[in-house]
This record gives sequence, structure tokens and C-alpha cells, in this order.
Amino acid sequence: MESLKISMKRLFFIAAAFILGNSLLAQKGSIPAGSVVPIILPEVEFVSEKRLEGTGFSLQARNATVITAEMIAQMPVTTVQEALQYINGVDLRQRGPMGAQADLTIIGSTFEQVLILVNGIPMRDPQTGHNQMNLPVSLNQIARIEVMMGSASRIYGANAMAGAINIVTKSPGEDTVYVQAYAGSNFQSDTATGKQYFLTGGQASLGFKTNKTGHQVDVSFIETNGYRYNSQNSQQRINYTGRIEIGTGKMDVFAGTVFNDFGANNYYAAPADKSATESLNTVLGGIKYEQKTGSWTLRPILYTRYNHDDYIFNKYKPELYRNNHYGTAAGAELHARKTNSLGSLGLGLESRMEQINSSNLGKHQRNLYAIYADQRFAISDRFQFTIGANGQYNTDFGWKFYPGAEVSALVHPSLTAYANSGLSNRLPTYTDLYYMDSRNIGNENLKPESAINLEGGFKWSRNGLYAQVSGFVRESSNFIDFVRDSISSPWQPQNFSNVQVKGIDFRAQYSMRNTDDFFGLKMLSAGVTYLNANFDSGEMLSKYAMEHLRLQIIGRITVKTSSLFSHTFSVRYAERFNSAEFGLLDYRLKFNHKHFGAFADITNIFDRKYIESGIVEMPGRW
Repeated sequence: MESLKISMKRLFFIAAAFILGNSLLAQKGSIPAGSVVPIILPEVEFVSEKRLEGTGFSLQARNATVITAEMIAQMPVTTVQEALQYINGVDLRQRGPMGAQADLTIIGSTFEQVLILVNGIPMRDPQTGHNQMNLPVSLNQIARIEVMMGSASRIYGANAMAGAINIVTKSPGEDTVYVQAYAGSNFQSDTATGKQYFLTGGQASLGFKTNKTGHQVDVSFIETNGYRYNSQNSQQRINYTGRIEIGTGKMDVFAGTVFNDFGANNYYAAPADKSATESLNTVLGGIKYEQKTGSWTLRPILYTRYNHDDYIFNKYKPELYRNNHYGTAAGAELHARKTNSLGSLGLGLESRMEQINSSNLGKHQRNLYAIYADQRFAISDRFQFTIGANGQYNTDFGWKFYPGAEVSALVHPSLTAYANSGLSNRLPTYTDLYYMDSRNIGNENLKPESAINLEGGFKWSRNGLYAQVSGFVRESSNFIDFVRDSISSPWQPQNFSNVQVKGIDFRAQYSMRNTDDFFGLKMLSAGVTYLNANFDSGEMLSKYAMEHLRLQIIGRITVKTSSLFSHTFSVRYAERFNSAEFGLLDYRLKFNHKHFGAFADITNIFDRKYIESGIVEMPGRW
């Protein structure tokens, strides 16, 4: 495995050299210097609506957000995980930067209640939700990120209890040639070794198209010796995306892997685990095919996901305690849709297998089978109503049903009102059920979580201005959280009878249509999310529930100072229910000239000390 990772690093440099040597290929179809692809959010169509005829963003009957590649290019970020930090309602709780280890929650959820997808393929991990964000996707590959807040179980089944995030990659062959390299430091030194902390990273991508096919190969890496003792991180990714036209149909292929090794100082068993390390290897593969047959559009999907999690409690004495978890998930889906006299009908079947072979958790397997139906009633081009249900059978927990309904109305040419409701569910992971060490005890008697979600809001879009306000309430039963009765006791997951989370979310964005000006405002956005939760664990101490956000404020402004330079300032403020709070200011200077670009980032400009999860202090200024 080690030799394979070294070979991948060599592959990056070979690919970069080859691409630079053939850079004349990039001349065809390139965007002229100084131009920017317009950002028109209401015209974006959600891939998430895979079961019905696509709905434009303006008629989406839920709190939804899209960030595009053009937006990401202005952010001071180098990983997918970092980009998600700038979405209101999304709470990224990192124990290590640059995507080393991160839990993602949506509007007051736990990290197990959110489903992550790549091109519609679920990244759900049977071992633990900690592994969902170990993604085999580089930042430059992303066309857009779709965030669906509120219950998405009607669409995706179990574990999309509080929402779903779908990462959509670019069309294969869109980037003929792409090479990037970067480096950074916080100019601090490791007290143990005296070496200065630094990071380096790079990406090389090569694509081509023919009349019937498109292909893209991407390799990337991140290397850092950390920002505090035992916080080093090494990541390597390689993947392939392809599209092939077969007759009147088209087939999409995605395959990728990521190796992620990091120091896990104070991640899970502080302070005893200061010398802990963890390694994750995730492999993802999927095939989609779409074919129109008469009035029906059929879309079969096959996919598999493998994850190896190797945790060592003390890297200097591995024999003391070590966990090896091997998890595999594989699934097959068939989606069918057609336009009928009422609007649009969607039907589908799904089968999924989840298994684990672990030195700690043992060997287990469960199978899931689902059937769904949706009908969208297009009353007019200004009003639509959708009703549907997803029924899922699980070999461990039996049948669960997820009905839901959505309604949206264009009450003014620029104003949409919407409302939705749905039932949702979250299955216990194998860690919840079976994990055992001196500080944690699994609970084989756990029941699945259930929730009902109600939401309503308004969307406004006109002349480059987009605004949205929404309110929601989520009532959960059999809520799962790790608790203990004293600091000296081990954590154990328990079901609680009722948890209520309610809140309001507001966001607005203004994008200039004319971006050729020498100087001026390019984009301005701001958002506020406020949550209130009612969680009663009695005398028990909670591990995760009180880490939820109470207040979140995010703002960004991008200005141009010439045809070549732009400046983006990003502000993030977060206040949690446990009274922890922080405010950060980040900056990106971006330069573009023909086929060459450069950027300079400063994150956490004011060198604020803060914690996102557990007791792990995040980096200061970089």
C-alpha cells in the first residue's frame, strides 16, 4: 500500500510534466482573459431531482443552495470540505484542516443524519459517519455542489434525515489541460522537532472529447507536517470520469480512490491519544446509463464503495491498541420517469448491501431494499405540487416508510413561496451498535431514529439579486447520542424520546452581470442561520448534541481592482449551544491572464484560537 501511494505521487509529477508539454491543447475552447461565466442561480437544475423531470432552482420547494465552480474559484479554499464551510446552515466540524477529518451537519443535525453523494452515488459508510467526507474528488473537478436541507429520505431513503449534499463533477473532457501547485505555512514550528510547519499540494488533470465520448483523468495530493504536534496529513487522489453515447442513450462512469493518513492527536480519547494516527483508504466506482424508451426515461445505476480505516492509538507502540475496519457497500438502482397528463411521474427500485469486517466491531452484513413513487402535479407554469413515498426494508430493522409532500407557487414573477414536509429515518451504524474500548461502549439494542420535518419559505430572484428566507421545525424520536453519567464513565449511545430543533435561515447574494469593468463590485453575499433546540438528556453528559450551532453568520465580497486581479474577503461567525463561539476573516487575491492563474490566500487573518469539534484547537493564521 505504501509503495502504491509513493507511485501516485510520482504519477502526479509525470502527469504534470506531460500536460505542460502538451499545453497547446488548452487553446481550443478556452475562456478569454478577464471574462467570467455568469452566475444565474435560478437556472441551475438539480441533479438531486433524478426521479422526476428536472425542476429549475426557482421552483425548488425546499431550502436549497447551489455553489458553482465559479463561486468556489473565488473562495480561499483548496479542498471540497473547506468550500462547504461557506454555506449557511452547513456546519463543518473539523478535527484537522484540509479535509483530514471532518464531520458535516445541516441545520442542527448530527453528522450521522446527513447523506453525502458524489454524482448521485451515496457515500454512506456502514462503519461510521466520520468517514463520509473522505472523498475521492479534487476541488477543481467540481461543477457544482447541491445542498438540500430538511428531510431528503423520500428521495434517498435512510440517513438523509436532515438533508443531503450532492457533489457534481464536471463533464468529462471539459478541462482539456489543468495543472495546479500551491504551498503555505503558518510560520510556526513544532516544539518537538523544531521544524517549521508547512503544506504543499498539487493537481494535474487531462481530458479529451470525441463525437461520442468524453474522458477525464485527475491526480492530486496534499502534504503537510501539521500545525501542532502530531497533526501531519498526507492525501493522494486519483480518479477517472467518462461519458459514452450508446445509440440514443448515454453512459456515465466514475471511479476514484483517496489515501488519507493523518495524526489524530486528541481526536477520540484525549489526552491519552496524543500520539494516535489514522489512515483511510476509500475506493468508489459507479456506472449510470440513461435511455429514453417511448414516453419513459430509464436510468439504471450500479455502484460500489470500499473503505479501510486503520486506527493506531500510539504510533510508537502499535501493539498497544489498533483497530482495522474494512467496510463495503454496493448498490443497484433503477429509476423511471415520464411526463403524463398530470405533470411528471417517477418510479424506482433500489437494492443495497452493507457489510463490515472489523477487528473491533466483528463481521456483520445488512441488506436494504426500497421502492418509491412520486407524482408532480404541474397545475400551471406558476404552481406545482409533489407527493410521494419511499418504502425501505432493512434486514436488521424491518420496514420503514418515508412519505413527503412539496408545494411551490410563483406568486410574483420574481417571488416564489414554498412549503414541504416529510418523514425521515437514520439507521444506527456498526460503531453505534458494537464498538468497544475503555472509553466507549456500543449498544446493540439501539433503535433507528425517526423524524418529521416541516419547512416553509420564500425565494426572490431579480436583476442579479437572489434572496431566500425559510423557517423549519424537526421533531425527532429515538434520537441517538453518545452519553455518560460522569467524566470518568465511558460513552455509550442511547435512544432519547424526543428532540426538537427549529430555526430560521436567511441568505442573499448579488452578482454583477457586467464583469468586464476595470474596477468594481463583482459579488456580494450574506447569510444568517439561527437555531433553537430542545434536548433533554436528564443528568447525562452529551457528546455531540450540544455542539450544534445556535447562530451562524457568513458573508463574502468580491471586488475587481483591474482586469487581472480580484479580491475576496470572507467572514464566518459561529456560536454553539455549549457557548463556544468564534469569528474568522479569510482573504483570497486572485490573478488571471489567458491560460495562467495564481492566487494568494490568508486564512484566519486575526489568528483567532477556536475549536470546531471536541477539544482540538484549529489552526491560527495561515
